[in-house]
Formats: sequence, C-alpha cells, structure tokens
Amino acid sequence: MAKRPVMPSKQRGVAAIEAMVTLPLLFLLFFAVGELGRLLYQYNQLNSLIRDASRYVASQALLGSGGDQTLKPETVSTARDLALYGKVGGTTPLLSGMTADNIDITLNGDLITITATYNWVPIFNGDLAGNYGQTLDYGFPLVASISMRAIP
Repeated sequence: MAKRPVMPSKQRGVAAIEAMVTLPLLFLLFFAVGELGRLLYQYNQLNSLIRDASRYVASQALLGSGGDQTLKPETVSTARDLALYGKVGGTTPLLSGMTADNIDITLNGDLITITATYNWVPIFNGDLAGNYGQTLDYGFPLVASISMRAIP
C-alpha cells in the first residue's frame, strides 16, 4: 500500500477568522444580558424601598376627626427617608441619582399611595461608537407605585 503524500492544509487560520467574527457578537450579547440583570435588580430595589415606606406610612396614619386618615409631617419625612435611603436619617441613596423629589406620597381617604420615579441609566450611556460624535441618553424612567390601606 502506497502512502499518500501529505498536502498542506488550506484551513490554516480559519478558526481565528471565525473567532474574530463571532466574539464581538458574543460580547454584545454578554453586556446586554448584564444590563438587563442590572435593570431588574434596580427595579426590584425600587419596589422594595417603596413597599417598606408604604408599610410604615400605613401603620402611622392617624384617624382624623372627619373619619379620614391624616399624616403627620414627621411621618411623611420618615417615609421619604425609608424610600430613599432604606433607613431613617441616611445620607447616601441606595439608588444613585434618586432624590426626595422623585417620591410622591398621597392620601385619599384611607388609601395611601406612594409613587417613585427613578431615571435608570445604563452603564454604557452615550459612550458607544457609531453615534457620529453625538451623545445619546439611553436611560428611561422606572416607576414604582404601591397603594395600601391605612391601618386604623
């Protein structure tokens, strides 16, 4: 049996070209999944903070003379602290960029509603190539609203 002569392979370097084509797509997918996870985490954090603040307000509402619930200014201030810092008297918001102006506390009869709006900003906001030198705002508002009945 005669041995076949070994020919040089024509496939040399194809793996490097395939990697060069697929790696940017894989990195884009990886960062997109990371941003989505970060978005869901911050939305969950926002809901948790608002829920804690509404529980506090519902337990501290006072029954007024007309049968409606009333809120003391101290209760509203403490609820804003809980919704912003996660504790009373905090100094650093748990969600960066959130202020007390983003939190709205309303009382309608015995129904307490707390609404918070947080402007979510992705990590790569405007730093992406392909914008022709323009910066774009890729952020959008996350809105959480919780209503609870005041505990008499």
